[in-house]
Amino acid sequence: MKVAFIKPPIGGILGLEMLTFVEPLGMECVAGSLEPDGHECRIFDLRLDGEQKGVRDCVAFEPDVVGLQCNFTTERRRTLRLSRLMKHKLPDATIIIGGHDASRDPKWFDDESIDLIAVGDGEEVMPALMDALASGGDLSKAPGVIRNTSAGQRRNIQAPSRSDLDTLPMPARHLIKDYAPNYYINFRKPLALMETARGCPYRCNFCSVWKFHEKTFREKSPARVVEELKAIDAPNVFITDDIFWLDVHRGREMARLIKEAGIKKYFTVQTRTDIICRHPDLIEMWKDCGNLAIFLGLEKVDDEGLKSVNKNNKAVNNVRAIELLKEMNVGFACNFIVDPSWGRKDFAQLRDWVDKYGTYNSGFSILTPLPGTDLWSEVENQVTTDNWELFDIVHAVLPTQLPLNEFYEEYSRLWDWSLEVRYKYRGKLNTYMAMVGAIASGKVSLGAIRKGMNMAKIFSNPETFLEGHANALN
Repeated sequence: MKVAFIKPPIGGILGLEMLTFVEPLGMECVAGSLEPDGHECRIFDLRLDGEQKGVRDCVAFEPDVVGLQCNFTTERRRTLRLSRLMKHKLPDATIIIGGHDASRDPKWFDDESIDLIAVGDGEEVMPALMDALASGGDLSKAPGVIRNTSAGQRRNIQAPSRSDLDTLPMPARHLIKDYAPNYYINFRKPLALMETARGCPYRCNFCSVWKFHEKTFREKSPARVVEELKAIDAPNVFITDDIFWLDVHRGREMARLIKEAGIKKYFTVQTRTDIICRHPDLIEMWKDCGNLAIFLGLEKVDDEGLKSVNKNNKAVNNVRAIELLKEMNVGFACNFIVDPSWGRKDFAQLRDWVDKYGTYNSGFSILTPLPGTDLWSEVENQVTTDNWELFDIVHAVLPTQLPLNEFYEEYSRLWDWSLEVRYKYRGKLNTYMAMVGAIASGKVSLGAIRKGMNMAKIFSNPETFLEGHANALN
């Protein structure tokens, strides 16, 4: 059968889609599980093709199945609009929705344009479902599927998860070959995504990852990780694991095998500060694998704040990890959660912390209850909008203690303050010279630099965020 995977076009207002532009790895993984069975797969990234061309090319492909991915809550209306369009253009095709958001809240996707919803990991759901579709079998027997019927949604039995991720087929990266040069995160381009583990053992109340994976945590073997890395051409690799190096021994073995294989990449990883504090030797080992940058979800500056989001970490670890990374000359970026209930003193406390510890590569997310999380269950009745585009982690969708315009004045000041702290610690001239050097070396493009500077300017303007609310009302 012919299977078309479609990544919806960019919409939204700000937030995640402005900071990152990455490949649809989930679609590649699912396609990799279908191609060995003889199915012909294509990926259409409408963020790059544009909707008109992407839809036209997809229709010309004449797929039997159209798979749409809705990972982020912000993509909901775009995904639904696209499913309706594809059902109109391809009335005989089976329309399937998958992804994190669709799995977390499948009831929202109860629409006549959507035939089926794949809940969970696509590699576990799609092969059996495709077999049933190809043979004309009973779709009610396909595990991990919700069927939209005229009588309402019908849920099949749950798909079993493979405990051994090494048994998963390799991602079908050849399907995004023409798109690959365009993917980036921050200033790094071209960028490839790579997954070495799934799930998370922690229970942060704002996070959906542990919910999606039902409290499980699974890892690929170091040998499998190296095998996948060998298939990646991009010089920059972002490890998608929510917590890298959770298994310290595995982390060391991965580094040893990567170095032994002669692989050199610019790795960007996400990990916890308590892991860095306990095992700084891991950082040194991974520095030898090319280059290394670390994303730290610090979330809060004190223990009380960390407890409020169920982070299960200590503020002292945040401080010590930053000191260690500076000593080892490893780049890092921090992220903090801004609570809508904050007053001016809370914003001032965070600005002072950023200044004191020199964390100028900081981002600031507004606490956002996403459907399917513990936080959503707690505050659903307080949510102030049903415009899903505002759930981009840089708009307040809960009541603010300060008047909204004053809240955004303080919020935008955080972004501006981060830039001022950069100039303070690195100097304005050195900052610009570093950018020039990065462009000259080919590490980043001039366009990426311009985009980054423009983003800083946009986020430093409170009107940017207020306009989002105004547009939501129109």
